[in-house]
Amino acid sequence: MQMKFFTRRQLMFLSFTCYSAVMLWLLFIRYRNVEIVDYWDQVSTRINLIPFASMGSMLTTLWGNPRPDVLWVVIYNLGGNIGMFLPLGFFLPELWTKYRRFWQCVGAVALVMACVELVQLFTLRGFCETDDVMLNVLGGAMGYGIWEFFNRKSGTH
Repeated sequence: MQMKFFTRRQLMFLSFTCYSAVMLWLLFIRYRNVEIVDYWDQVSTRINLIPFASMGSMLTTLWGNPRPDVLWVVIYNLGGNIGMFLPLGFFLPELWTKYRRFWQCVGAVALVMACVELVQLFTLRGFCETDDVMLNVLGGAMGYGIWEFFNRKSGTH
């Protein structure tokens, strides 16, 4: 009996599918904190469109209170928003040639992230924040950079 191995593309697509399933669970299924109040009141309390407001608040809190537990919250929030979408910036150009240019990839990540934030807002599955989109896009850009680095190093790009 001959064993068939996955090609690189099949393995990447399988990895992307698993990553997408985990992200869907994390973003839309795992978290729901609905209160028994008017829907639109809840929506209005779950949106922050002021750039750098959340990041600035966290960093100011950390600066004024440099305890390990506060540091952990800041790292978890900022690092998590970057790290969760780093793989997306890697998978897009790896799997689809139209995302092999930096701005196409980053633009696609930005569009996906804006949609995710809006869906979270209107389904009451989280908070819609400009800072989240910026950090997620930064993660996607870093993922693209990693993809670019490995492809230039291996000469496949």
